[in-house]
Amino acid sequence: MRSDSHVCVANGSKKMAEAGTEKIPDTESQEANVSEIKTETSASQPTKDVETVVGNGNSKEVEDNGDIDKKENVKKEIVVDENLKAKIVKQIEYYFGDMNLSKDRFLKEQVQLDDGWVPSERMMKFNRLNSICSDWDVIAQALRESSELMEVYEDGTKIRRSPSKPLPGDSKERRDAVTARTIYANRFPLDAKLDDLMLFFESFGPVEHIFMKRDFHKHTFKGSVFTTFKNKEDAEKFLNDVATTFIDTKLEVKQWKTDYFKSKPEKKKEAAKKRSADKMGGAEEDPDQKDVKESKEKKDDNDKKGKAEEIDADDEEKVKQQMTRGAVLHISGMNQETDREEVRRLFLKHGDVSWVDFDKGVTEGYIRLKEPNSAARTLESLQKMEGGVVLHGACVHIRVVEGDEELQYWQKMYRDIAERKILKKEGLLKHRAGQNRKNRGGGRMGKRGRRNDRYDRDHDAPPPKVARADDD
Repeated sequence: MRSDSHVCVANGSKKMAEAGTEKIPDTESQEANVSEIKTETSASQPTKDVETVVGNGNSKEVEDNGDIDKKENVKKEIVVDENLKAKIVKQIEYYFGDMNLSKDRFLKEQVQLDDGWVPSERMMKFNRLNSICSDWDVIAQALRESSELMEVYEDGTKIRRSPSKPLPGDSKERRDAVTARTIYANRFPLDAKLDDLMLFFESFGPVEHIFMKRDFHKHTFKGSVFTTFKNKEDAEKFLNDVATTFIDTKLEVKQWKTDYFKSKPEKKKEAAKKRSADKMGGAEEDPDQKDVKESKEKKDDNDKKGKAEEIDADDEEKVKQQMTRGAVLHISGMNQETDREEVRRLFLKHGDVSWVDFDKGVTEGYIRLKEPNSAARTLESLQKMEGGVVLHGACVHIRVVEGDEELQYWQKMYRDIAERKILKKEGLLKHRAGQNRKNRGGGRMGKRGRRNDRYDRDHDAPPPKVARADDD
């Protein structure tokens, strides 16, 4: 079962009729929005080291004045050279490598079905692999000749990771070892491509994984990356490099991943202070109030340490322990007039919805379900809808959130919860302060306020009435 849904039929839609002859690309759900190795299709012109040219028959439909002619076989040549073979092996070894396979729930499920074997038709639905080479025979031969990690079945119809190289266990020691060779770097151009980043980091040594940090809602690159080198020495070489420049941009921040997360709380405090100063319009804070505030902040910090710790959104291990795995769906392609209640009503028919993370006016959002591993079942139910999934007249695309994107979703959720608690607490404090100021007024009104307050707190009934004495 695929982990996304985007095929939709809207009766009477002119747009869908015109697009009826176009091929809708398969979505590579198993990659789960994880930034990974992406290689370009090899050049269509032969080079000096050409070994083989394979004819790949594809079909094309030609439209003339609204009529569809018969399908014509179009010959597409694939140039098989050492460069193409290297790209094929690199991409597949990434899919089945330690970093990706340990996180990729979809692919892990596939390897458990048939003693580790994954059929060719399933692999060819991986868009990035298909963009490198669309001929499975060429892919299988490249793996036979060059891969040390992969095995090809006798008839060439399926592949698997070699049983002699099992996936390492998910132990704290292994996670620490991976973290020890992972660096953080910032100030990359926002239009930087993964291929360019790969070439850049590989100039320092072999790279195991590159994670491009993206805006949670817009999915745009934020200019910072986590890169895991295969050897810690190469990671150190990168960090020790003076005036490191990516194309024409000097990288301002380079540090170990652990140092990055250690520095985040302090950066958050500084950002909060700056926002507070901006709200005050640049006015200087009263020294006495500042001392009281700092004392209170220290007390709050100590109280937090004494209580059961709240989940730190930046602590990946704690988030992984607390998050409900396999319970988040992503929806996109919505009409801007769609509201949250419409989305909620639709998904309640197919699953137990916990939260709809979506605002009217945007075209995408997230649906969080209550039960672990329920997202795939809910998607499967949605895919059975006749005519596809339609919301407010728009055909929508739904997929299961997996891998790093799933972790990011829960981190953001816990971060938002923490911020709301802080705002709520500040709001209560301001409310109480206002009440105290109101009741501290001098003169008769101030006293009356205090008497009423005492009556509210300490008495179940009003005081007895006393008859007023006549003046004479």
